[in-house]
Amino acid sequence: MDIKKAREDLRKGKTIYDMNLRVGYYARVSTDKDDQLNSLENQQKYFEEMIMENKNWTLTRGYIDEGISGTAVKNRDSFLKMIEDATIGKVDLILTKEISRFSRNTVDSIKYTEYLLKNGVIVYFLSDNLNTIQEDSEFRLTIMSSLAQDEVRKLSERVKFGINRMIKDGKLIGGNLTGYFKKNGRYEINPKEAPIIEYLFTTYASGNMGLKKIGLELAKMGYLNSKGEPYSQTTLAKFLTNPRYKGYYTAKLTEVEDYKTHKKRKVPKEKQIIYKDDRIPAIVSEELWDKANLLHEKRKKLPSRHILNTEEHIKKYKYSCKLYCKDCGAVFIRNGGSNRANNPVWACRTYKVSGVSKCASPNIKESYLDKIFIDLFSDFIKNKKQYVSLVLKEYKNIIENHTSDLDVEEINKQILVIEKQKDKLLDLSIKGIIDDYEFKTRNDKLNVELFNLQKQLSETSKNNLEEERLKKKLELIETSLNSKLDIKENLAYLVNLLVEKVEVEKVNGDRKHIKLKIYYDFNTPDIDIDLDMNENNQIKSLTAKNLACARQTSALKCCCVDTKQPWLCKNGTTFRKTNLI
Repeated sequence: MDIKKAREDLRKGKTIYDMNLRVGYYARVSTDKDDQLNSLENQQKYFEEMIMENKNWTLTRGYIDEGISGTAVKNRDSFLKMIEDATIGKVDLILTKEISRFSRNTVDSIKYTEYLLKNGVIVYFLSDNLNTIQEDSEFRLTIMSSLAQDEVRKLSERVKFGINRMIKDGKLIGGNLTGYFKKNGRYEINPKEAPIIEYLFTTYASGNMGLKKIGLELAKMGYLNSKGEPYSQTTLAKFLTNPRYKGYYTAKLTEVEDYKTHKKRKVPKEKQIIYKDDRIPAIVSEELWDKANLLHEKRKKLPSRHILNTEEHIKKYKYSCKLYCKDCGAVFIRNGGSNRANNPVWACRTYKVSGVSKCASPNIKESYLDKIFIDLFSDFIKNKKQYVSLVLKEYKNIIENHTSDLDVEEINKQILVIEKQKDKLLDLSIKGIIDDYEFKTRNDKLNVELFNLQKQLSETSKNNLEEERLKKKLELIETSLNSKLDIKENLAYLVNLLVEKVEVEKVNGDRKHIKLKIYYDFNTPDIDIDLDMNENNQIKSLTAKNLACARQTSALKCCCVDTKQPWLCKNGTTFRKTNLI
């Protein structure tokens, strides 16, 4: 609408009721309690009747936000939709009950009403009799919005005071909690909801299922949230981390940083109030609660979008992004659910999602892949073991060369001899056999010898301690290196490090006869594996050859002619190794 023309019409005696306007309305309640929802319904009815009764107005739509605070707009979807519709010219006038319904934030009130006015949209606050088309509206809006915002601040302070008083008196804060009834200042277990909490903790602590899937499984069992939807991950995480479910009183776990943004922050653990309370019967044991929360903390630290980079998951999904289907080009994914927990297989994603009609790529047992790669990597590791042995031997030689020639026992014997000589010298002096000068001269000489031996004893003891420390350290290094050279234990790491990709294809259309083309991620000849399985999915035969031979030129000789693995090809000839598996 043309705001300048509308203001001229108002000066001539017209009112907004005399103008042809497309009118919408905005209503909001801050809680989803019944009395508030009834108020909201009444507001809707009032606005619609008001608009319909005016022949010059056309109702566009209403914008409703339920159970949402007015101090910020970021979570008010209907409010933001109203702003968007106003921007593209769908509405001329917006009716709302009062400024506090529109926004309790002074800055937001002014910002959005100004923005709407610039786009030719009037906001009319009925209870406040404030119309933004009026030229003094900004001044009045600023004052009234400030009062509304200050009322929120006072309310926030009153709520904080009340909570602190309840904490001081040891009263249970909050209303009903899923799994409980609150009655006479105590919690009683709700038999209809307690199974939700029991299933959540038991299933999550097993490590076999995440929060999202638990929510879906609960939905299948008939357990839904108040909106009739599956429990979200966020809600289940709040249940999981709530100490009340193990019978503990809790208070001051979080605090509101700013009453305008409602942003919360965690209170440091030393300031939190958590203790065992007989008024709260435990739904789960402390052991189960602790186990589930330890796992939850561990999983929170994992970067979910890069889960394959974590040590635990790289072992489980060692062939992820390595196996590719020759037919459709899709990656192979792991199928290791409850039915295949002990016998996982890898299957083409297209086959897995769309079925054999889209891709008839074969499935491969993970155990077969493990055995193949363990054998392929054995020669690399064998050489490294020899090198590690030489390094460890050199360290041992260094330690032995720094060992003192004298041991502690020999030095102590010499010290004992000198101390006896000193005693004898003192005895001669007392008897008058030697004079004081001779006594001092000979005694000083013995003291120097004794000092040197004690110094030597101290250094030798230190050397021996250092030697023992180095030997223990060497043992730890040796254990660590040997564990790293264990192919089976470090297979996931080796596959990730050494293998670029593996192409999987059928031989002559037979899903039981598979060819694996293995491309290394370093300057080493690639490998071609021929895997033939019987009807029971057991290996009948296995052939391996070097891919370089098939593509060699006059300038390129077969680089595995002198290989120590006789089952690899030599000059293009394929040999079969029957004991590969």
